[in-house]
Amino acid sequence: MTNWYYHDPAQGRVGPIDADAIRGHFRAGRIGRDTLLWREGLREWQPLERLSAELELDQELSSPPAVPPPLPAAPDYGTDATAPEHAQSHAQRSVSPADYAPAHVARRQAEAPPKRGLSGCMIALIVLAVVAIPVVGILAAIALPAYQDYSFRAKVSAALAATGAYKTQVAEHYHQNEACPTNDSPSFLAAIAYASPQIASVEFGRFEENGHCAIQTELRGFNNELLDGKKIWQSYDPTNGTWTCTSDLERPSWLPQACRN
Repeated sequence: MTNWYYHDPAQGRVGPIDADAIRGHFRAGRIGRDTLLWREGLREWQPLERLSAELELDQELSSPPAVPPPLPAAPDYGTDATAPEHAQSHAQRSVSPADYAPAHVARRQAEAPPKRGLSGCMIALIVLAVVAIPVVGILAAIALPAYQDYSFRAKVSAALAATGAYKTQVAEHYHQNEACPTNDSPSFLAAIAYASPQIASVEFGRFEENGHCAIQTELRGFNNELLDGKKIWQSYDPTNGTWTCTSDLERPSWLPQACRN
């Protein structure tokens, strides 16, 4: 006996059943000439009218088709153990090519919801942040030392500017006395008396080998060991009335241009 299967829109694949059952279903109007059938030996599902000769339905298919009454909705027993045996047999599926229903009758699977990811704007912001962080670090590494140099140089220049008036006193004292003044000379004060936020003391006398009169300014208030306690010497040459500037600072860039030689 040949096992037949047919496709029912409500139940899916139905079978196996024999040829007599197929003919009975057709005559009862439960299946039609376009109902898809399959049996062992067929390569694919085919409409009933193509298999009419094999099913001995040629004569009936040549006559006008009767309009069958509407079919009641088929109960969905699923795999319920309490369902009638014939319903369970219809619901059971055998492992055969019949399990592979044609594409145009296969049920569409529910489409998976679209995956949500980062928006284009958010990705752009992340990329910008990743790129900007090292750039900001590089700029800071360049800008901070430059600003610090500028700040120190401005304070040192201000300290030397405050001693400008003392140059006149030194020159006048030398021309009147033909000798360099000291802190003990008339009109001069103790070294500490000249202190200010950036000046620890100011001393007068001869501090260089050339014997010129000089003003020695000691720095303070920078919170930097390369500046605090360092000294700047401004020397007066009485032969031509010129002043020169030297210091013991390790970084000439912190000094005014006139004191960098």
